[in-house]
Amino acid sequence: MRRTDRELLGIEIERSGNGLSVIALAGELDLSTIPRLEDRLLHELHDPESVIVDLSQLIFIDSSGIGLLIKAHRAMNGAGGINIVVAEGSQVERVFDIAGIGVTLPLFPDRDEAITALEERAD
Repeated sequence: MRRTDRELLGIEIERSGNGLSVIALAGELDLSTIPRLEDRLLHELHDPESVIVDLSQLIFIDSSGIGLLIKAHRAMNGAGGINIVVAEGSQVERVFDIAGIGVTLPLFPDRDEAITALEERAD
């Protein structure tokens, strides 16, 4: 039995009153699940000043998932910011290390550090 995209990727969006939006992903971010996320993610980049994409519950990411995150980062065009949370020791962290993603995307081990970096950037 084939699992549905909804079962493969969980998406939660949290908005705070201070212009911060957190998009938490769980499961797998790959070519089959990108369509569920792409429009929601890019839409989320238009309203808040800052976005955190929390990948700490993601168990798998492929190049299409990485490409979407880079596209989102570029869509911010220097306005506000986008920070990525990656669990230490995860498959996602290993893939990001191998691909050198930390050079392109601002990566953090937890939400608190990601939020602090956004606040410091705003000052």
